[in-house]
Amino acid sequence: MMRIGIISGHKIREIARGFNDIEIETRYGRVVLSAGRIGKKDVFFLNRHQGDLPPHRINYLANIEALRLAGVKSIISMGTVGSLNPEIEPGMLVIPDDFIDFTKKRISTFFDDSRIHVDMSEPFCPHLRKILIDVCREKGVAFREKGIYLATEGPRLETKAEINLFKGFADVVGMTVFPEVVLAREREMCYSSICLVCNMAAGMQDRLSADEIKRIFMEKEETIADIILEAVKRIDDYDCECRHALKGARL
Repeated sequence: MMRIGIISGHKIREIARGFNDIEIETRYGRVVLSAGRIGKKDVFFLNRHQGDLPPHRINYLANIEALRLAGVKSIISMGTVGSLNPEIEPGMLVIPDDFIDFTKKRISTFFDDSRIHVDMSEPFCPHLRKILIDVCREKGVAFREKGIYLATEGPRLETKAEINLFKGFADVVGMTVFPEVVLAREREMCYSSICLVCNMAAGMQDRLSADEIKRIFMEKEETIADIILEAVKRIDDYDCECRHALKGARL
């Protein structure tokens, strides 16, 4: 039976409707998941903030481990981002194909005590990315099928000087895809993300408010739910290099 994980910082109502909360105890902490079915698939919805934790305090290890213990093999994550690229406007979706880590103090590995070096040449699962891209294209939404995601520590937003630096080598900036994407790879799980652009980054628009981010998310919530629900239906019982990430990774 296919078991699929959906991670979001927001409760996407149409996805989690009728789901029941369950608690999973991991060696890294307790995690609450919402469990239910979409078609014939077992689906586990994870609010990454587990209440109201800011991005830099999220227990990423516990979150990913809880999904693994639930039997999840494929993860679709959703997050809000700022745009570094003038051609990527608020309201658009981005399916990132790479990332850059500018965080400072996050635990980003399960392997603190062993020499495991997973390959991140293609960090986002190509199989899941193709599904998301196909669905977005068929539904006619405004999206980019590639983009480099730059992760910052948070919880503060970035300075103008930082954004001027980042614009040279990334397309969007956010706070949560990393380290999820790395931890999922270390647990040999497929992971892809769909990012909603809620603002232009610092210096590229007027001062940003949290209310504006919420407004754009609410406007696009139904569209995002529709895309994710359709993507879940298309995830089949496949094999993938992500599922063998630890092969040859130990020194």
